Amino acid sequence: MKKITLFMLIVFTTVSLQAQTKILSSIHESFFSGNWYNSYATNYEYDPNNNLTAEISLEWDNINSKWKIREKVTYTYNASNQVTSEVGQRWDDATGMYIDSYRDTYSYTNGKFTQQIGEIWQNSNWVNEWKMTIGYNVNNLPETALSYSWIGGQWVNDYKDVLSYDGNNKTTGFSSQGLKNGTWVNTTRSTLTYSLDKSKILKDSYEDWNVGNNSWEQSDVTDYTFDPTGNRVRMIDSYADGDKYRTDYTYDSSSLMVNFAHPFKDKTGVDYLDATFPYVNKVLTEVDYYYDKVSTYILNGRTTYNYNSSISLATEKFEPANAVTINVFPNPTQDYLSIETSLNNEIDKVVVTDLSGKTVLDQSKVGNQINVQNLAKGVYLLQVVSGDQKWDSKFIKN
Repeated sequence: MKKITLFMLIVFTTVSLQAQTKILSSIHESFFSGNWYNSYATNYEYDPNNNLTAEISLEWDNINSKWKIREKVTYTYNASNQVTSEVGQRWDDATGMYIDSYRDTYSYTNGKFTQQIGEIWQNSNWVNEWKMTIGYNVNNLPETALSYSWIGGQWVNDYKDVLSYDGNNKTTGFSSQGLKNGTWVNTTRSTLTYSLDKSKILKDSYEDWNVGNNSWEQSDVTDYTFDPTGNRVRMIDSYADGDKYRTDYTYDSSSLMVNFAHPFKDKTGVDYLDATFPYVNKVLTEVDYYYDKVSTYILNGRTTYNYNSSISLATEKFEPANAVTINVFPNPTQDYLSIETSLNNEIDKVVVTDLSGKTVLDQSKVGNQINVQNLAKGVYLLQVVSGDQKWDSKFIKN
C-alpha cells in the first residue's frame, strides 16, 4: 500500500480569495444497488484571511435519518497565514461535548516550515507522541525529514525521508529509510514523472524494499490526467495485487478556484511537493470507482462540494439536559476573571489565547480565578479543562 510520506505535495502559490464565496461543506455518498446513500460529510469554517480554521466531520445516522457529529479539527495560524497548531477532538455522545484527542504544533524558521510535534491527550495533559524536523538544501528547498518517537521521556529517531531534485529544482521523488540496530535501512521510495513542459506531475511510482531479495519491488502507482486548462480530471491508484481505484473530477469551467476560499489551501508552504495542485476551475464533484480486476470500473461513491450552505444540525441535540455548563465573570473585566461550572468541578488547567491564536496565559491548578491584569486590552479566547472535559469561552479585557 502507498506510504504516507512526511513530505506531501507540490507548493501551490497562495492568492487573495473572496471571503463571501467559499466551500462551506462537502457530502460523500455511497452507491449501492443503483441508489445513492449518505455516508459522511464535513462542514468548513474560515478566518477573515480565508484560512481554514475548522473541519467538523459528520456521519449519517441511518436509524434516525440525520447527520451526527463525529469529530472536529481546529487550526490556528501565524501572521504569515501559516498553520501553527492543529487540534483534533472527538464528539462524545454521552456528555454532548468535544473531547481532545490529538494536537500538532508547527514551527517555522525564517518563514520556512522546520518542525512538527504531535501530542495526544492523556490524563488531562498533552503528552508527546512523535516529532518531525525538516532540513533544507543550499537552494532553500526541503530536502530531509527526520521523524522521532517519544520513548522513555526522550525523542528517539526512527525514520528518515530524503527528497531529490533535478537541475530545475523540480522534485523527482523521495527515498525513505528506517533506523534498525543503529543503521539506516531502505524501506520505500518514489519516482515522479512530469509532463513534457514540466508543469504537471503525471505519475508517482512507489517501490518497497524487499529485504529477502535485497531489491526494490513495485508496490503501487498513481496516474494523473489533466484537461487543457490544468484541472485534474482523473486519478488512478494501481496496486501490485491488481486492485485499482479511480477518481473522476467535474468542474464549473466558468469560475476559477482562486476566487473561492477552500480547504485545500497550502497551510505550511510545503503541503504540495509530490502532486500538482488539482483544481484550476471551481471543483464540483469527485466520483470514485473500484476495479473488478477483470475489465470494468464499478461506481462506488461521490463527494459533492457545496459553496452556498453548511450542513444543518438544527435537529441534533448538542447538550444533554444534565450537561455541565460554565460561567465566566465579570465580563468585561480589568483584573480578575472568575470561573464557575454548574457542578463546581475542580479546574485543572486554563489556557488564554488572543484572536491570532497566540497563547498569552497557560496555568494549571488555578482554582476558580485567574489574574488577567497584565493582558493588553482586547478580546480573548478561554479554554477551561477539568478531567476529560473542556469548555471554550470568550472574555473582554478592559
